[in-house]
Amino acid sequence: MLKFYNFAKMKINYFFILFILFFCTNLKSQDDVIVKRDGSTIKCIIVEIGEEDVKYKKSIDGPNYSIRKSNLLSIKLKNGETENYSENSNTSKTREESENNTREESENKNESTQWWEDENVKRYLEGVAKDVGEQIIRNCAIGKIDNHTTEIYWDGVIKDPITSEISLPIIAKWKPKFTDGSGKWIKGKILISKEGTKRWVYQNNSGVNFPDCAKNFKIK
Repeated sequence: MLKFYNFAKMKINYFFILFILFFCTNLKSQDDVIVKRDGSTIKCIIVEIGEEDVKYKKSIDGPNYSIRKSNLLSIKLKNGETENYSENSNTSKTREESENNTREESENKNESTQWWEDENVKRYLEGVAKDVGEQIIRNCAIGKIDNHTTEIYWDGVIKDPITSEISLPIIAKWKPKFTDGSGKWIKGKILISKEGTKRWVYQNNSGVNFPDCAKNFKIK
């Protein structure tokens, strides 16, 4: 009787061990599986599926890891569900990012456009420069002249952010008639107030014949 009891006990222990092994094997097979685009897989416990990343653990008490969805082909959950990440969705995302970058570049380009590049503003400044330049030449040139022009140094045009005063640097040039020498010129700035009044600030000239004329010039 004792011998039969020991045999029965051993048989129960044997089946118990088999049950534990089967349970552990079955539990192991029910891990979540991450399939990467390079074909490799990660057996894990998925913690969170976000919009761009997937967070997972390699063991219950292990640390969290993260992988971007753009690097994945699919996720196979232990409950049987599968989530695929096709190349089309990845391409769509890349296209969307490209469109966003193009939009940002366009916005940055618009922001970098000079305020004076507005057609009406530029025409107004050119008209002011031409008028003042002709006044300077009439006031300072001696005798008859040829080829008189007034140019704006556009890279030096600025607008005060507080007072809205515009600084318009110009050079008025002309050539005395019946001479073979080099032309004459006067440099300065036209300051235009918010109300539209203008005043002249002398900077330099090409000779010694008219410094006082250029320095004391008043815009009409």
